[in-house]
Amino acid sequence: MRVIERTFSENEDHPTVLLANIHTSANIQQNINKIEEILEIAHHKNVNIVILPELCVTGYIWEAKTDIEAGQVKEHLLSGENSRIAPWLKNVWDSLKTDGKGLEYVLFNNVREKDGFLYNAAYVLNKDIDYNKEEYIYHKIFLPKDEQRYFKGGTDKRLTIDTKWGRYGLLICYDLNFVELARKYAFTDEVDAIITMAAWRSEATREYPEMNVKTDHYYGFLWQLMNSSKAAYNQVWSLGVNTVGAHDISGVYFWGGSGIWAPSGLQLLQASNIKDELLIIRNLDIKEQAHKERDEFNYSIDFHSVYRDMEEPGKYVGCLR
Repeated sequence: MRVIERTFSENEDHPTVLLANIHTSANIQQNINKIEEILEIAHHKNVNIVILPELCVTGYIWEAKTDIEAGQVKEHLLSGENSRIAPWLKNVWDSLKTDGKGLEYVLFNNVREKDGFLYNAAYVLNKDIDYNKEEYIYHKIFLPKDEQRYFKGGTDKRLTIDTKWGRYGLLICYDLNFVELARKYAFTDEVDAIITMAAWRSEATREYPEMNVKTDHYYGFLWQLMNSSKAAYNQVWSLGVNTVGAHDISGVYFWGGSGIWAPSGLQLLQASNIKDELLIIRNLDIKEQAHKERDEFNYSIDFHSVYRDMEEPGKYVGCLR
């Protein structure tokens, strides 16, 4: 796998982060082998945080035309569920460090079975965290149509992680499109960064012929737009990690383009839209840089002075004339 390294600052007290812009398949063992290779690279290069894309163990779902095929997809998802790969997860957990000089966090997404339902879930591997505990698991809230056949949507429960390097909130793929969720992370939970794990597609057409404007990669455009705007309108970091390449069964193409956006909304680094790449950003000053940018242009102060939750009274209903 190609590794791209950049250095954000000279201060080694800040974390080194790896974003895994990788292709995943319907072959679970193949995906696990790839993740192991990534983790070996992370250990070798003294990475502190590894972030993997959505459904990195099973690969993303594919369209089922019959109930029999849907049953096969569900069985495939179950075969990669955490309880089925528990010994491997334990080995990963055992390899993690606690001294701040090596790999401390692995953020990954997988299938979760609970009370007879399947959930699309985000997990945190860390020596101080029991990743099986409810308070450390995030269920994807907004499910696209294909996923609704297999997964139950999560509640409005958010997941924040407090680390020595700042506070992070987690989203999964389609969640990125919904402004209120990111805003809650930023203004209620006061996170420094929002991390999105995704299997975000590329191909969709939007055309405006009279204006001579057309794109065949509208979903890719949205990935760029949503990550940038999520950072800018909330004044937090946005770290987006996405699958790349064509699904081996459905042929659906995933956009890749994993990257990092500063609180200004400016993109600092982005991975390929075609092939596997690992982005390593050294000494990423997530916490202090966010505070610096707020000091220079702090519209969060104005926002807090007028902000009301949507469910609170005072909503104006009517029209402007």
